[in-house]
Amino acid sequence: MRFSYKSLGGVSRALAHREYRFYVSGHVVHVMGWWGNRIGLGWLAWELTRSPSFLGIVAFASLIPVMVIGPFAGALADRYGHRRVALRSGTGLFLTTFAIGAIALAGHMTTPLLVALTLLQGLFFGIDFPARQSLIPQLVDRASISAAVAFNASSFHLGAFVGPVIAGILITRIGSGASILMSACTSAWMLTMIWLIRRDPVRPRDPGGPGIFADLLEGFRYVGRTPSLLFLLGMSFAGGLLIRPFHDLLPGFADTVFGRGAEGLATLNAAAGLGALVGALFLLVRGRTEGLTRIMLTGAFLAGSALFLFTLTERFWLAAGFIFLVSLSLLSVQVGSNSLLQTIARPDMRGRTISMSSSVSVGGPALGALVMGFLAERFGLQTVLGIAAVAGTLLYIAMAPALLRRRRNMEQDQHRQIDVAPAS
Repeated sequence: MRFSYKSLGGVSRALAHREYRFYVSGHVVHVMGWWGNRIGLGWLAWELTRSPSFLGIVAFASLIPVMVIGPFAGALADRYGHRRVALRSGTGLFLTTFAIGAIALAGHMTTPLLVALTLLQGLFFGIDFPARQSLIPQLVDRASISAAVAFNASSFHLGAFVGPVIAGILITRIGSGASILMSACTSAWMLTMIWLIRRDPVRPRDPGGPGIFADLLEGFRYVGRTPSLLFLLGMSFAGGLLIRPFHDLLPGFADTVFGRGAEGLATLNAAAGLGALVGALFLLVRGRTEGLTRIMLTGAFLAGSALFLFTLTERFWLAAGFIFLVSLSLLSVQVGSNSLLQTIARPDMRGRTISMSSSVSVGGPALGALVMGFLAERFGLQTVLGIAAVAGTLLYIAMAPALLRRRRNMEQDQHRQIDVAPAS
């Protein structure tokens, strides 16, 4: 029987595009390595110090460059071309990741060196991520954007499930450095796939025009005049600051709360990846923007509630089940927000809009992990994360009425007309 993309439901339109298939084939492998890098860094930080505060410092060093450099990265991508910027920044990401893995495997890693190299790695990732994400809407037709974003999330969370399993095997048998080196190899594969996209979907702009800072300011003004975008960014920041830091604190939970070590960490991360994968597949098959706002808000409430229950138990497999629910629910917030952002944003502002989303959704966990790590030194991991889960849930509830009032406009699929207030 001959295979047809039509059998894949809502994603069939996206996969019909040859260059999007190149992108996805690179992305699926790359995210497995990205999770290997994340787990490897976390366990390396824990092995060096056994300190929750140092877990927070390394998470902050890894993610804060994305918050700082993200808006500039979007402006660079919009100006010089998404593919070109992704290739150059991806090369830097590969080299830095390879250096961290090799030094760790050789047994010469120190805490200052780990923080410095993690900052550099985060800098390259902060440029690379929005440039790669901005490629997606340019590789498919407009009607396929929501399905393409959901399929991208599905592949990401497939990697989030498989990656930790591979990372756990590598860490327990070889060491943290091996897991990080795996990430370097997958980065090289992603670069190859982007290179095979033989055109840059966005034509580079005239370098003689307004400068990067002017482009950036224009992007901030655009988002500031678009209330729907502001509310979506606020939703991402709330979840990032108060809910998502649980990922970066899992090494401490796996070792001190559950006594399971690196294998327990891999299991908890695999549960998180599986939950997110299930959520992403549901949204993928669903394949439309209508109703995303309600799904997003329901998921936000369930994510906070499940995370609170996770902090109350010391039974490992029950905790893994709660982590599964947290990730499944939180995924709806992430994909819903990204889908609506990419649908609403004007094409010439998309790179800057996505980079701002990256800044708040990645910068939030950086700040949250840093603060929670230091507080956990005094009050304990379970207490601090439990309070954050309650605060996040209450904040989501407070934001719900404003988002529901705007849901029809946000779900309209008309980027030039949605909720843009007049310029002052």
